Amino acid sequence: MGLIDRYILRAVVTPLVLALCIAAMLLLLEQMLRLFDFVLAEQGPVDVVWRMLANLVPHYLGLALPLGVFLGIMLAFRRLSLSSELDAISSSGISFARLLRPIYGLVLILLVFDFLLVAFIQPYGRYQYEQIRYDVTSGAFGIRIQSGEFIQLADGVTIRFGAINAQTREAQDVFLERISSDGTRNTIASERGTLSATPDLRKLNMKLMDGRNITLDKNNIQIQALNFDTFDTTLDLPASSVFRSRGADAQEALFTELLTTVQEGKTGSKEKYNNYRAALHWRLMQPLSFLIIPILAVGMGVTGRRRASNVKPILGIAILIAFHEIVQEWGQVMVAEGHSSPYLTIWMPYTLFGLLSFYLYTRSIDQAKSARLMGRNQTKPIRVAVAQDKLAHAKIGGVTNPRKGTIDGSLANDDGTQFDPDFDVLKRDH
Repeated sequence: MGLIDRYILRAVVTPLVLALCIAAMLLLLEQMLRLFDFVLAEQGPVDVVWRMLANLVPHYLGLALPLGVFLGIMLAFRRLSLSSELDAISSSGISFARLLRPIYGLVLILLVFDFLLVAFIQPYGRYQYEQIRYDVTSGAFGIRIQSGEFIQLADGVTIRFGAINAQTREAQDVFLERISSDGTRNTIASERGTLSATPDLRKLNMKLMDGRNITLDKNNIQIQALNFDTFDTTLDLPASSVFRSRGADAQEALFTELLTTVQEGKTGSKEKYNNYRAALHWRLMQPLSFLIIPILAVGMGVTGRRRASNVKPILGIAILIAFHEIVQEWGQVMVAEGHSSPYLTIWMPYTLFGLLSFYLYTRSIDQAKSARLMGRNQTKPIRVAVAQDKLAHAKIGGVTNPRKGTIDGSLANDDGTQFDPDFDVLKRDH
């Protein structure tokens, strides 16, 4: 790798990493707030939010990676253009195609990584996220009881909480009734209590305070009555249902599973075939878009130093976002619903995106070359002819001011160059 390759890579990698981290953090922060609201509303443990976010990282990384690559390359070439470094590199005979060589080396690595991300890592992350979400809503992370409702946990066990603090797991106005197999009824009422599930999520530990415990026989005759300050009891929790197997949703299927299902054709469910077909073409197109992004980024990044365009970066971001929104939100949906072919709604926008990017690239490069040539013409020395009769006291053979004579009698300039007695050539630069 040459010096110019390392210099271009250093200029690209720094803004690329920064843009990728910022975009991913913004997306995760927005989702984190929603997950906190969801988990607290379902009375689940707060630490489950971090597990759900960890499984969403591959999804948001796949969204942020194309934008990060575009911003990294675009900002690097924009800085090189504004600092005239790009003009200096081009003047040395290095073409823009040569400058793209190290960039495409980096992009090919990111392309392979993105393919592994969308083809294998994201499906597993998506499935784990849905499983944790199901566990939260089903109460697998602890008992989930709505305040003010009588809930039957198991045969003969009924419980009610007047109010529940989701953060401290404290309950107010607790009512508990247990009926044994011989008909004995045990009823507990307390002002408050704390709840905690065992690590195996099979039992619920309750620490009740300031209450009364009454036991009745099968004939509802009081056997025992007890007032207590604190009372500890344990309840058996119902076994949570098993979450569905992976692959019911096309987003959870691996690339190999998508390919196998599509190759088998419409032998199974037509709806499943269309969903798998749309997901397959999307996961192929997404990594291949990295081959076009550098061209668009260079086209939007190269600008003139004297007339820098602030519209081109915004236009480039808008084109990239619009392309992904059209393909993912419209093209993939149309294929999944069976209304269109993926070659029409996925690969045609991809082709148009490539042609538009190449047009903007060539147009930007031509403008940069034209601006450089105009700059050279403006700084080119201008020759001004001055008639002999306007020369100031030039003499032959002696020292004169401002000119001096040469030995052979001709006139010479102060720097020793030959002087034309008919026309003096003066040079000045703009």
